[in-house]
Amino acid sequence: MSLRLGLARGLRAARKMRGISQDGLGVSSRTYLSALELGKQTPTLDKLDEIARAIGVHPLSVLFYAYAVGLTPQEVRELGRVVRSEIAGIKKYDIRSD
Repeated sequence: MSLRLGLARGLRAARKMRGISQDGLGVSSRTYLSALELGKQTPTLDKLDEIARAIGVHPLSVLFYAYAVGLTPQEVRELGRVVRSEIAGIKKYDIRSD
């Protein structure tokens, strides 16, 4: 499955999990949200942040889900471990880290 389709599935599932209609989000047009949820469009990072927060989930959760679709539970745990490790390494070299 493509990353775009994984993101589409994650957005739609998160919205449904919260019981919110596309119209109920109020952050973008229903046409745009539909295109995102069908994998026909890909949001910018800012737009993904806006939509995910309107749904009530962290944008990283939706993005992580996009990468995790089709993985076994063990592979998902390993992916989480890799991401945590890489974030720690990146932070170590971020000269502007707070």
